[in-house]
Amino acid sequence: MNKNDFCPECNNTTLIHDHEKGEIVCTTCGLVIGNTEYAPPPDRTPTKNLPNHPIVYTSASIGTKIPTSQRTELNAAIDIHYLIPQLSLPQNMNPLAITHMQKLRHAIKKKNNPKIRLTRAELIIVSIWVTIKRLNYPLSADEYVKKLEPFFKVSNLMKIEKRANYFIKNQNRLPNIALVTGHITKIASQLEHAHLIDSVYANKVSSYAIQIIHTNPGIITNRRANLVAASALLAADCLLTKRLRLNPLAKISNAGASNISSIAQTCKRYAPPLPPESAAIKFSYYLQKEMELC
Repeated sequence: MNKNDFCPECNNTTLIHDHEKGEIVCTTCGLVIGNTEYAPPPDRTPTKNLPNHPIVYTSASIGTKIPTSQRTELNAAIDIHYLIPQLSLPQNMNPLAITHMQKLRHAIKKKNNPKIRLTRAELIIVSIWVTIKRLNYPLSADEYVKKLEPFFKVSNLMKIEKRANYFIKNQNRLPNIALVTGHITKIASQLEHAHLIDSVYANKVSSYAIQIIHTNPGIITNRRANLVAASALLAADCLLTKRLRLNPLAKISNAGASNISSIAQTCKRYAPPLPPESAAIKFSYYLQKEMELC
């Protein structure tokens, strides 16, 4: 018989194995006989049957003590972060979709209408769909639903969007990329007519500014088209030759100089590589400046 099967003091065989304290205690005399074996903590994995696809019920907060509402937002954000690359969508959609999801969640809690609800799956679906439309990404509703088939079964995307619009209206839509590029061309033309830049440079700087916008459409987020266009032009000019002055640009574009300067910094940070002819543009400009000084 093992020494831990009976009490050496009173020979009692009724013992308590206290796994929390790691002790073996006699029920009669209270003698602590020895140490119990280590018992691992209970498994925190949910016992419910998980679905076939890997994102629903995916949780980074299992076992943590956070409110249910925060857990829903956290898990929805994780699912959006996972789902966007799986749908072959641009990675810069992540922050916009998560931001819209959070705004929608807060609006739902504020209105608290029991007749109109959104499940977590519907919250994810509509947040990504609104982001696709805001960024003018070339993807139709039918194509989006088809891409979602391995993950979600969507019977009617428009009904989900209609329910979401009850809580939050999409009034602050992003300006159309085509609209912003139109403003870039228009402002560059006005700068040319004001004799601030020549026609050749107007074409070059507007072309590079349009590349900046196409590369990073997220810069357009909730901003006026003329402001974004002026900022992209200023960023393109700073990276090329620095011919433009801020105040005349702000006056022509009808936008605030400080706002243009601030957004231009973001445009420069995420600007694509300079065009191959940029070195020739800089050389010809500075050569012309030296000749004027002479």
